[in-house]
Amino acid sequence: MLKKTLLCALFAAATLGGAQAATLSEDFNGAFPAWESGWFGANSDAVNYYCGARDCATRGNNPDGLWLGGVNNTSFIDVSFGADFGASITELSIDVAGYTPTTLRAYDSTGAEIFAQSVALTYGAFGVPGTYTNLVISSAHGISHFSFDGWAAGNTSIDNIGVETGFNGSTNTPAVPEPESYALMMAGLGVVGFLARRRKA
Repeated sequence: MLKKTLLCALFAAATLGGAQAATLSEDFNGAFPAWESGWFGANSDAVNYYCGARDCATRGNNPDGLWLGGVNNTSFIDVSFGADFGASITELSIDVAGYTPTTLRAYDSTGAEIFAQSVALTYGAFGVPGTYTNLVISSAHGISHFSFDGWAAGNTSIDNIGVETGFNGSTNTPAVPEPESYALMMAGLGVVGFLARRRKA
């Protein structure tokens, strides 16, 4: 009986704790390369145009956004998320300031294209706040990567990028551990311990 109660408590903790989504955001306001140690830098391969690599302290003429660098120093931008993190994304919101014609495309964890929209050319990355267009991408199967085509590298600035993470659509396992699940598990274990002591007495 005690074993069964313990298993029920652990299952409830995992189920209820994991059901809650996490909201993450990055505004690129800190001195560079501070963004690289945050959730966006740690979970993606995005690079700063001014270095084409990590650990770049130069932000150029962009006071509150990030000029994205291209793939292998080309003009094509592709930002990929880590597999587990990408699979957990249910929504991505991104502010974009374009200077040359480009299309934002996004792909889910199966590789299917789920979003394609031309970026309005706002020429707005030089001010504080800049003039950006907000684009929102939703997915039931995660977001593995997003891209900008054309002469995008160095001509496309992003700001205020945010994600909602929740369940991985294919496995129904929580992708981001929730503090509440640990608290609930501890409470469950406390109840089990209390019942065990009462039974002994």
